[in-house]
Amino acid sequence: MTNSAFDGLNEESFFDRVKANFDEKAPNLSQTLNIAVIGKVSSGKSSLINALLKLTRRQALEIAKVGAISGVTKDLRIIKLDEKVCLIDSPGLDDVRKENSEVTKSFLKHIDIGLFVVTGSSDASQKKNLDDLKKHCDSIFVVLNKIDEWDDLDSTALDDVIHQWKSDLDVDKIYPICTKGYDPKSRLPKMDIRGVHPLRKNIEEFLEKKGKDLLLKRHMAEKQSYAVTIIATALVAVAGEAFLPGSAAWITATQGVAIASLSYLYTGKILSTNAAITILPTFFAETAGSSIFLFVKSFFPPTGIIDVAAAGVSVMITLAILATVNSILSDGAELEQKELLSSKFKTYHKQAKELIKELALTDISNLPALSIIVTKFLGSY
Repeated sequence: MTNSAFDGLNEESFFDRVKANFDEKAPNLSQTLNIAVIGKVSSGKSSLINALLKLTRRQALEIAKVGAISGVTKDLRIIKLDEKVCLIDSPGLDDVRKENSEVTKSFLKHIDIGLFVVTGSSDASQKKNLDDLKKHCDSIFVVLNKIDEWDDLDSTALDDVIHQWKSDLDVDKIYPICTKGYDPKSRLPKMDIRGVHPLRKNIEEFLEKKGKDLLLKRHMAEKQSYAVTIIATALVAVAGEAFLPGSAAWITATQGVAIASLSYLYTGKILSTNAAITILPTFFAETAGSSIFLFVKSFFPPTGIIDVAAAGVSVMITLAILATVNSILSDGAELEQKELLSSKFKTYHKQAKELIKELALTDISNLPALSIIVTKFLGSY
């Protein structure tokens, strides 16, 4: 008797494979994230935090009103974005040590990122605080704030100041930024935000390596760009997984991880493997033929042309699924609303089928290109 590719295959064993793949891919969202923002009083640390979180002036004022930011002392502020993410705004770590609360003691045990904020002409005496911060942080970002002070001077003036700060602090890189306009005392503020994007990008890249980027992205005022990255990354993954033996389990896991990531981005809730995966049958019911094709194909050896077709189908279905999930979550609705899931998916699935006809295999395996395509797709429907 010959062995079939389907021998031993049942719903339980398939789910076990999906769960194993999900657990391998999913980020650990139970971790903590501690960020220290260190700099002299009036160096613009609060404005920097607002700008990093992409807050508008109005949003920043509202957050301050509802007490998300608490002043522990005159100069020390603890900012609990949630139970896992904590920022401390202080002139130096000595001030954090003096406060000696349970929050600060836990914070000092492990600081993921230190933002060292300076302003004006170089001051070599600040190196002491920077060196202290370096001892406690996994990564340091030195920021020269209020660069608008040099706007009326020769263009070389700012370069000279940056060079001097680098020399006095003994650092290779300084981020020159302006975060003007958040001061609540300003009656007619003009927002002037410069240089924050590359700083934020490098912080996110560092956190991504630690699997902690989503913990911070969750608190960004603008989330669509992060949703695009989650979706585009999943599309690249499923396009490649279509060529693997047992591809259906890998593709299903990737879809589940992306759904869980989108859910955390918008709601802060951690979806279990079961919760994320059990959403998928609602979509599969609308794509029965395509889903069966992917499932059956995945249990045969790679066969070239069929695998290319499977890659296209998997990208099409995954795009429609994740666009639907993104739409529902961004509107503040619940994923448990099956009728809403089904109706929105029908629209996205129809449009995704048209889009996939125009794409080459190179398009669906290129993350930057797919990110642009996903951005346009989400903005069009």
